[in-house]
Amino acid sequence: MKMRSVRRNAVLNITITCSNMLFPLLVFPYVSRVLQVDNMGRVAFFTSVAGYAVLVASLGLSTYGIRAVARVRDDREALIKTVQELLYMNLIVTAAVITLMLGSALFVDKFKEELTLLFANAVLVLSAPFGMSWLFAGLEQYEYIAKRTLFFKALSLIMIFMLVREPADYTVYAWITICSSAGSNICNFIYAGRFVTYIPRKNLQFKKHLKPMILLFASALAVNIYTNLDTVMLGFISGDVQVGLYTVAVHVKTVLLALVNAVSAVLLPRLSYYYSEKKEDALNHLLRKSISVIFMLSVPITLFFILTAKEWILLFGGQSYLGAVPCMQLIMPVLLISGFSNVTGNQILIPAGKDSCFMKAVASGAVLDLCLNALLMRPLGGVGAALATLLAELLQMMIQLYYAHTYILANIRWKTLINITVSALAASLLLLIVRCMADFHVWLEMAVFSMVFFGTYGGCILGLREPAALEMLGCLAGKRKSPGQIKHMFAEKE
Repeated sequence: MKMRSVRRNAVLNITITCSNMLFPLLVFPYVSRVLQVDNMGRVAFFTSVAGYAVLVASLGLSTYGIRAVARVRDDREALIKTVQELLYMNLIVTAAVITLMLGSALFVDKFKEELTLLFANAVLVLSAPFGMSWLFAGLEQYEYIAKRTLFFKALSLIMIFMLVREPADYTVYAWITICSSAGSNICNFIYAGRFVTYIPRKNLQFKKHLKPMILLFASALAVNIYTNLDTVMLGFISGDVQVGLYTVAVHVKTVLLALVNAVSAVLLPRLSYYYSEKKEDALNHLLRKSISVIFMLSVPITLFFILTAKEWILLFGGQSYLGAVPCMQLIMPVLLISGFSNVTGNQILIPAGKDSCFMKAVASGAVLDLCLNALLMRPLGGVGAALATLLAELLQMMIQLYYAHTYILANIRWKTLINITVSALAASLLLLIVRCMADFHVWLEMAVFSMVFFGTYGGCILGLREPAALEMLGCLAGKRKSPGQIKHMFAEKE
């Protein structure tokens, strides 16, 4: 299969990520005010439950499937057999999970009270195997993913503004978002027929997938403990109001983290391919680029949203959500920590097949998060959940760094990190000065703060002649490599 440009894939994935950012920016401030804190908490609780159900049913496919597809992408028959093996395994486990999920309504009071939300999320779980996002990522079909994402985001946006009018419409809101995801999954299943056939092949081999899938499933489960379980535990321990407040802070973090990790996402299949083909030079070239770009994005975004947390909470949720400000400030450093973890984990350990090392790191973080949640949620509520998540992410990153330090030390640009840090601190200092003098409407304040901070950061980092920033600027300007000009961002080195 023809190899696609990493630069093009990165641009397409950033487009997808930006659409995922724009959607909540348009929707969340509206629905948070219409539905109110407690109803937002109810929807978030069942969304987290469905997230765990999908996770269990997928058996680590979101990561393993990408790697498995990338390795056989040039052999169509091997690709068809691999896809059928993974899809059938996914469907069988999903059937068991759906049965357990619906049957639990007989015993769990919180499920009995909101049967509509439970059934709605069961539909989401049932449709999930047909999404096959791992196939499209493994084949680097980001153009299709971008088109499909934009269509369903626009459709759900229109329906939300038309149909969600009062607090009682929280079930309508849930159904709209779920039907959008389910429709996207069905479209994926149909489109996948261009690359594979669903006519069953003989001699399918399921056993060879079990060990790596179970390892990556355990890793994914551990990661989800501190991305979803905190919301579920908070719902049981502290109630819907705390979940509603915490959800606002986590929502902002999740959107921003998707932007920071957009580059990492497109590199997993390519790096897996390079590892399998033993192309060390090309692999190290991409890692150096990726590390620089991720730090260039994550450091300033982390500082900016810590300093402007109050304004963003007012913008997203209004006065009733101001209790989420300390949660947001505590959880924002996760952007930097998780961005680096994506390099050590998704770009080094997983493509290299070091699944057990990756699992040890995320399992350690999950255990710490679970223990800290149990200790901190009752006295601190959402703040305790945010603190637990931060410390768990930090532990995971440190362990992954231990296993991946050889690749990291060989490919990190220390001068780049110094330039980024100096530029971000200078921008933060100027923002604090302007913030003390500003007294405008929150929308105008955020516009001014954003221009001051990112204008200063960009000016400083370009003034320091930082190569990574100059490369990115040249890529955006469409400049070609020539004597005295900068190189293309993410141009492969063969």
